[in-house]
Amino acid sequence: MLSKPNPSSTILYSSASEMESHIVRFIMAEKNIEREVANLKTEEIPEEILDLMPYPILPTLFDRNIVLYDLSVIMEYLDERFPFPPLLPVDPIEKSEKRLLIFRFTRAVNSWFELANTIETGTKKDADNARKTLKSSLIELVPLFAHQPFFKSNDMTIVDACLAVLLWRLKRLDIDLGKSGKAVTDYASRLFSRESFKESLTDCEKEYNA
Repeated sequence: MLSKPNPSSTILYSSASEMESHIVRFIMAEKNIEREVANLKTEEIPEEILDLMPYPILPTLFDRNIVLYDLSVIMEYLDERFPFPPLLPVDPIEKSEKRLLIFRFTRAVNSWFELANTIETGTKKDADNARKTLKSSLIELVPLFAHQPFFKSNDMTIVDACLAVLLWRLKRLDIDLGKSGKAVTDYASRLFSRESFKESLTDCEKEYNA
């Protein structure tokens, strides 16, 4: 078990391989937040942190003596607590649109994250169906990837952080978008080339695109 967390520190308890933890690591690196990152398993979360949450889950953020453990809550907290660079629009309509995209990609029924998880953990039949669905969904949105430097935006947002970690895993998921998906792979390359993304990678994640 880890030692008791320092109340003055910003500490991320993170899985070394799961997408949600990778998103938070990417956001923290993009914002250049002074932080500690502890990559561990849920059973290794310190008792002092477990006492402040209803169940063990990763990622978990400890900051200012509070514990946050829902991905959307953590992302928005970080964007408000560390406002530069902003990763959500100020306009409430645009911000709501980004929130809906995040829900669609990460948490909705048959979301892209759910499909990726099925590919890795489901039966062969379920994995094959999920792989086909995820690939076709990405190809279907090619015009949106091609229209602006980032996803439906001229500036990077939290949506891009969510998409980047998924796209980084396509090779691991045995998904090749081919020529028809060039706009998606070009978009992915722009995100992967960011120093913050490189910094966010754990050793095992670096192997996904080796």
